[in-house]
Amino acid sequence: MDRRWLRLTVLGWFLALVLSATPALAVSAFDLQQDFVRAAERVSPAVVSLKCVRVVDVAPMFGFDEEFFRGTPFEGFFREMMPPRGLRQRQVGQGSGVIIDSRGFILTNHHVVAGAQAIAVHLQDGRTLQGRVVGSDPRFDLALVQVNANGLRAAPLGNSDALKPGQFAIAIGSPFGLENTVTVGVISATGRRGLGEGRVGDFIQTDASINPGNSGGPLVNLNGEVIGINSMIVAPGQGIGFAIPINLAKKIVSPWLR
Repeated sequence: MDRRWLRLTVLGWFLALVLSATPALAVSAFDLQQDFVRAAERVSPAVVSLKCVRVVDVAPMFGFDEEFFRGTPFEGFFREMMPPRGLRQRQVGQGSGVIIDSRGFILTNHHVVAGAQAIAVHLQDGRTLQGRVVGSDPRFDLALVQVNANGLRAAPLGNSDALKPGQFAIAIGSPFGLENTVTVGVISATGRRGLGEGRVGDFIQTDASINPGNSGGPLVNLNGEVIGINSMIVAPGQGIGFAIPINLAKKIVSPWLR
């Protein structure tokens, strides 16, 4: 057998091996895609959008009140520009949450509902219900909201202690008001500490895209189990978000479930 014939034979074997493996690779990719779809479908019905109404005092312009400019050439100008004392303004904030109990208990962030005079909870089935805070802890940035409804579909809760960097992660929520948005990434790190003033606990770091409005929504594993509650991002960074481990959240909210 000359060298030319040997090279052609080896090349033929190689091509046959590649072609035989290609269908298997395609099937594996399809199976993985279906795993993501199933995980999102399992949790999404339990994800809600929260709109919180607050009434806040309007701060003086530039941090100065009208007395600061009294007697100056600018007194008249700033008197017209500044809001009157005692003026209050209605603000509407938005966040996400996840139903963890069929009796209408919704887990979210403390900062989503803090100071809210009214909370509108929009369910995936199209209903909008009024919610009330039954427990809140600013140290862990966790809160529990309840709506007057029974038989709601609750999301299954996983085990955040078993997480390892590199595992897939799915974030579901309402970034910028876009409800039931699903983003995919990995667990970047676990046990992150010292994040945010006054916040306590070890955080899960993920590169699954988290944006304003995702706060309070679930971080989910590939089995369709909630492993964390999305809490904050690093503003200048891209793909650096943090979630509160679900095992920690279970301990905090357990006394509020009654």
